[in-house]
Amino acid sequence: MSFAVRAILFDLDGTLVDSAPDLCGAMNYLLAMRGHPVLALEQVRDLVGQGGRALLARGLWGEGAIPPQNDPHFEEAVAVFLSYYGNHLTDHSTPYPGVLPMLQWFQQQGVPMAVVTNKPEALAQRMLEQLQLDRFFVHVVGGDTLTTCKPDAEPLLYVLNQLHIPPHQALMVGDSEIDVVAARQAGCPVVLMSHGYRHGMTAQQLSPDGVLDHFDQLRTLCAVLADKKEPS
Repeated sequence: MSFAVRAILFDLDGTLVDSAPDLCGAMNYLLAMRGHPVLALEQVRDLVGQGGRALLARGLWGEGAIPPQNDPHFEEAVAVFLSYYGNHLTDHSTPYPGVLPMLQWFQQQGVPMAVVTNKPEALAQRMLEQLQLDRFFVHVVGGDTLTTCKPDAEPLLYVLNQLHIPPHQALMVGDSEIDVVAARQAGCPVVLMSHGYRHGMTAQQLSPDGVLDHFDQLRTLCAVLADKKEPS
């Protein structure tokens, strides 16, 4: 290989896959059932992040809402939302342009790749299978795989420990602030896609190590990162 990145960790929603249309469908199914006004797709794009519970709380009560604890009515709503969403994961969700050839190329170079997402692991696995992307990833860590999820560093460090690769030799590819925070805490370089779900912020505002407009640019960026001095 002509670059020093030894593993690549990808976020899923908003990074590899534009999943907002089906998340919006599941959200509006629940909202209509509960007698709430439905949301436009662009509104839902700004609410995605930190898993389904957070998304549902924001959809019900506004962008700053936090999922309540020990609320049986909310837990029932979460169950309905996830059940519907699980049956409609890829009705309208598709990989972003360039994802497939990019994954094929890095796999051919022997670079191990993993998905680190806050989506429940079973749903993440099912989505990847339905989109025929699962064959590219040696690990899939979901929001419920461990006791913590992004922005905590543990999911990233868990994968890298399994691969026996130090964080500074890996790369996190995401789309949002939680990806940047998790990578910084793990000691891992991080780049953001200019597409994705960021609550109205631009990728540049989050100060990643790079911003990509298309997955074709990932090879070049890995080569650039290889030129940077490794930590002592």
